[in-house]
Amino acid sequence: MRTLTLFLVALLCGCDNIPRDPEDTLGRIRHDHVMHVGLANGATPRGTRLGGNLIAALTKDTQATPTFSYGSLEPLLLDLEAGKLDLIVGARFADDTPWKTRVTLGPALSSEDGAVGRINDHAVTRNGENAWIMLVQRKAKALGAQ
Repeated sequence: MRTLTLFLVALLCGCDNIPRDPEDTLGRIRHDHVMHVGLANGATPRGTRLGGNLIAALTKDTQATPTFSYGSLEPLLLDLEAGKLDLIVGARFADDTPWKTRVTLGPALSSEDGAVGRINDHAVTRNGENAWIMLVQRKAKALGAQ
């Protein structure tokens, strides 16, 4: 019984700062007041209604000024994985995209049926940055994302 108690205490001590961001994305954004946003496929800072509102909500919450990078989706996704971007808006994916194992797709900001199936527009974050992911997803859902 004593061993179990010690194990549980040790386990709880390791849970002091959950959720964690191994690269401290949310902490850096709040400290530096800069949020690096990739805009894919011709998206603009105002983006779709929800995409633009999401950027505005995150800006307000973090007190950060967004800086924008424009481009095709795949190069932006590679920059996101490398930590050069914090968020991508305007990222359109089919439901079966292989990218969903490499990055975190937020709730769908919009959806449409296409010739290849359902296409969803997602806000995308870097895998593992859990505090940042949770904030982005919470703000997106509050705005009506699915």
